[in-house]
Amino acid sequence: MSDQPRNRNEEPWDHEAPGKRLEKKTKTVLTPAQAQKRKEKIIMIVMIVAAVVMVLAAAVVLVYNRWVKKPTLPPAPGESKQVAESADPNADPSPEETLDFDAVQPKVGGARKSRDIYTFLIFGADVTSGLTDTIMIGTYDITNQQATVMSIPRDTLVNVRSSYKNINGVYNMNGKGEKGVAALKQEVSELVGFTPDYYVKIDWELVGEMVEAIGGVWYDIPHHMDYDDPYQDLHIHFDPGNQFLNGEDAMKVVRWRENNKWSPYYGEGGGSDINRLSNQQNFLKAVLKQTLQIKNVTRIGQLAELFGNRVESDLSVENIFWFAQEAIIGGLQVGDVEFCTMPHVGVYQGRYRYRVYPSQSELLKIINEGLNPFVEQVTIRQLDLIRVSADGDTLSSSTGRLADPSAAIPPVRDTPEPEESEPLESGAPTESGEPAGSAPVTTDPAVTDPVPGQTGAPPASSQPDPVQTRPAWLGPSGGEDSTPAPTPVSAPAGEPENGDWGATPE
Repeated sequence: MSDQPRNRNEEPWDHEAPGKRLEKKTKTVLTPAQAQKRKEKIIMIVMIVAAVVMVLAAAVVLVYNRWVKKPTLPPAPGESKQVAESADPNADPSPEETLDFDAVQPKVGGARKSRDIYTFLIFGADVTSGLTDTIMIGTYDITNQQATVMSIPRDTLVNVRSSYKNINGVYNMNGKGEKGVAALKQEVSELVGFTPDYYVKIDWELVGEMVEAIGGVWYDIPHHMDYDDPYQDLHIHFDPGNQFLNGEDAMKVVRWRENNKWSPYYGEGGGSDINRLSNQQNFLKAVLKQTLQIKNVTRIGQLAELFGNRVESDLSVENIFWFAQEAIIGGLQVGDVEFCTMPHVGVYQGRYRYRVYPSQSELLKIINEGLNPFVEQVTIRQLDLIRVSADGDTLSSSTGRLADPSAAIPPVRDTPEPEESEPLESGAPTESGEPAGSAPVTTDPAVTDPVPGQTGAPPASSQPDPVQTRPAWLGPSGGEDSTPAPTPVSAPAGEPENGDWGATPE
């Protein structure tokens, strides 16, 4: 047995000393000097903590201002320009004639539909040719979190002096750089009735790198993509369906236009520029949906570096990320962004074969309902739209004037020379038995060609017939169809029968 005492009364503890838990702690009495020193120490600690907080706050503000900055709207065209006084008081004050035809009214302006609404010209230029095969005009209403983006087909005809009249040549033919951007902005404004606030020139490589930066993207590929180009070392092979794409895959998808002729899927997807635009728009929706996730706010530095390397713009990187911040925090969803292609009519014969031109009534609707940022409505008077004659050989403008007047003159076609035959002697009998030249030739007055000044008919002119009709095979929507049809019909629904553009100057 243990010798440990079991009776509490026999415990050898000192009952005189109080237990530690019951011991009353006595407060140390500080001298006035010690109290003052402790007070100063506490104040110093508080000041240090406050300083650290202020430094951190300043750092946050600096980082925020470094990456995020609200842009300032540029002045409207003409607002910052002052009319210089002429040294000669007798000088003609009228400006020299430019491509801004008198028939075109000033673009819309003034009050905007909401507090924060902005417009953008977005385009991408081919490195080799300089042609801008990707052109989009976009409007982002931040106040209401709505956006509209309209693609402009690269083969859209515009009213320029050059013989190459496709809109994708404007940037290149005006020297690229700032002059090229200004010229492209001008031509786009003739199509939509307002001048875009900003431009963003992108490199399509940015799309692939962005996809990598956000960790890939899911995309529902609409067709079999079966294309090989050994000269570019480009090989595109995808089955249709929802697939997870990395950056390299993304670049292949947006570059695809048609399948090889030897492919079993040749012809699938159409193979036209319009179908490629549709594919690119759908892919951009998928990228936008992934990018708008809140988790990507943490990748702002990586995305900023990409934009700095791949984007040319009159917006700063901080401005671009302000828009991104407003989209993410504001709750912009893919369903709030409307992608569309400029309503157009295709041309499939004549000098302007495979070109397109705007469909006036449909275009005005898209402009005023989605793109126009101003309260003032765009009318036909603010636009300069090209139209092609039924034979595809001549052009006319909604302004009534062409920058290149020769575009209204039909080209001279080579005609076969008539077969030579032996001339008949005067008075010699013909096959009918009547002597040649034995009687004067008479004509029916009812079918005689009118003589200007005698019948009231208009004089002969080298200008084309203003009545322009549309081939039946184009269909009401202007879709592409390679099957020719020789017989033109009247203008489609929504287009004036007499070729008038509406409120057109005399």
